[in-house]
Amino acid sequence: MIVVPTEKQFDWRHAPVVLFSIVLLNVMVFVFYQSGDTEKLYTAVGTYLETDYLPQEWPLFEQYIADHEGATRASELAELYTAGEHQPLAMAILQNPGFYQHLTTAAGTTFRRDFYEDWQYERPQIQAAFNEISWIAHGLIASDFKISALFTSQFLHGGVMHLLGNMFFLVICGFAVEAAIGHWRFLLFYLVCGVAAGMAQVMRDWTSTTPLVGASGAISGVMAMYLAVFRLRKIEFFYWIFFFVGYFRAPALVILPVYVGKELFSYYTNPDSNVAFLAHAGGFIAGGILIGLSLLLDKKTVNETYIESDQSTVDESRLALADIYKALEKYNFGETYKRVNQAIKDHGETFELAIIRYNLLKINRGKGFAQSVLRLWQLGKLSTQEVERLQTLWQEHPELHGNLKDEYAVNLGMKFASLQNPAAAEQVFDLLLQRGNKSQELFVFAKKLSQTFAQNGYKKKQAKYDNFIQQFVSGGHNGAL
Repeated sequence: MIVVPTEKQFDWRHAPVVLFSIVLLNVMVFVFYQSGDTEKLYTAVGTYLETDYLPQEWPLFEQYIADHEGATRASELAELYTAGEHQPLAMAILQNPGFYQHLTTAAGTTFRRDFYEDWQYERPQIQAAFNEISWIAHGLIASDFKISALFTSQFLHGGVMHLLGNMFFLVICGFAVEAAIGHWRFLLFYLVCGVAAGMAQVMRDWTSTTPLVGASGAISGVMAMYLAVFRLRKIEFFYWIFFFVGYFRAPALVILPVYVGKELFSYYTNPDSNVAFLAHAGGFIAGGILIGLSLLLDKKTVNETYIESDQSTVDESRLALADIYKALEKYNFGETYKRVNQAIKDHGETFELAIIRYNLLKINRGKGFAQSVLRLWQLGKLSTQEVERLQTLWQEHPELHGNLKDEYAVNLGMKFASLQNPAAAEQVFDLLLQRGNKSQELFVFAKKLSQTFAQNGYKKKQAKYDNFIQQFVSGGHNGAL
């Protein structure tokens, strides 16, 4: 479910210099600092496994986890050890600062003398190398809590799609909030919301060793501030719920409980998710409270002139989209289909228009249905949610896989490879192999899959694509990373 406010349009008279600075800083940190994380991870985990320390440390780690995180978690890790999935297990060991402290104390009386002599010199170097990874060094880890990490973790991200998704929502809401409350107050409130979000997640489990990174909590606060500065004024929202998309108007603050409730519901119904739902909820609540307290202390906190200003302009594409939804509300599918095609012709093919066309043609699977699916698979820049929707379409329509040309298949597969579950990306890759594709693009695709599985700790799957890369290069192809 996505519900975002769209009341205000960008206005250079209220240039969001702080917002742009925050976005630029996030991008620079990711590109120039976090870009080295994969190599650091490979080196540290690879060296740990090559030195064969895992069999020696495993009994101690298994008992430590059973004592501190429970028998269930210990059993899950034991299954990995038995199955030979040692890479994710090595990551779990290296990522646990509490166990490392316990290990350094117990090693002298547990390990053989000859083994311990080499271990006490080499093992700290491996741990130090692993601790240089950005999300270990500066992520927010409850079991190794640092006040500085409440701030540094806000500028780290887990991947390209994570970064782009966060920056999208920040820009959508941030420029209006900065214009309404001023540059320095926006910066202060942004950071405070991020801190509140981090604390909300940390207080959930002080023993957690999972690093928290990302600007999501602070951005949740910005979204709440957007609603709080408009208060009970009716403003425009865009929504996307399953197959239903459109616009509606509602009192701004009415939506805030919906935001918080959604995150709390997700937290209780998806307890094993790696998404920090409590951090999002904490950010929302902090943002609303900050604006509320500011208005109580000084009603001039919010630039009411800006809030009240009418920024409506004639946007032909938005007007066309509004007409499409009006036709849909009347179940006039024939007229809707005509309007969609005309909007695509006049304003270009967006994901929103393409998915509406697909849903209309899906009703009777008439002429043009197959092409509507292929057109969706061929679209360019997309958000994470849009790529996930395409992945669902890929699974729903295997009969159309063969109709997708290689160049589009590679691009689609690369998008799927950025998702948490790249199963569809593997299907695309296998399809291209069956066709005999040996292009440079396939080499890059294989490298992307290898990196994705490495980051998620799936050693066997990583090896599959590493083997393909080696065969590709040894076969006389000049692959480029």
